[in-house]
Amino acid sequence: MRSKTAFKTFSDATNEVWFCCALVLTRVTLGVLFFTAGIAKFGGWSAAGYLNSATGPLASFFQSLAGSLLVDQLNLWGLILIGLALIIGLMVRPAGFFGALMMTLYYLAQFEQNTAHGYIDEHIIYALVLILLMAGGAGHVFGLDGLISGNLRKKKKLLTIFFG
Repeated sequence: MRSKTAFKTFSDATNEVWFCCALVLTRVTLGVLFFTAGIAKFGGWSAAGYLNSATGPLASFFQSLAGSLLVDQLNLWGLILIGLALIIGLMVRPAGFFGALMMTLYYLAQFEQNTAHGYIDEHIIYALVLILLMAGGAGHVFGLDGLISGNLRKKKKLLTIFFG
């Protein structure tokens, strides 16, 4: 007798329509959050203040990055591109990976302030939701990943990593 996997148990207990709607709503909402955070950084914004106030075991590493134009641009464009990818459901896996990485770096830069109320703050929640979207193939539900991946499966197996 075969036992059920955790995914099979979850799948059997889930209302597919409601779950898909919640998944799309979560993906798009998080995408809008990232996109607007990136757009707000146009016009002279710098990560220097945030990085100079870094605390915790990696403080000297983050402080060494303060004032770097490259870091500022990577942050700004990373937020915008991750947001756009989540909104339209295109390349959700790489967007989820890099978004989770970015949120982890934000968390580590302010580690001592983040632990004032325990070890969990919004950056950890964002990272976990991005990992869920990445692993769950969220770009296939009302997203462009589903349209593209069907055509790619026949042609290039390697590219399916990006499109699910």
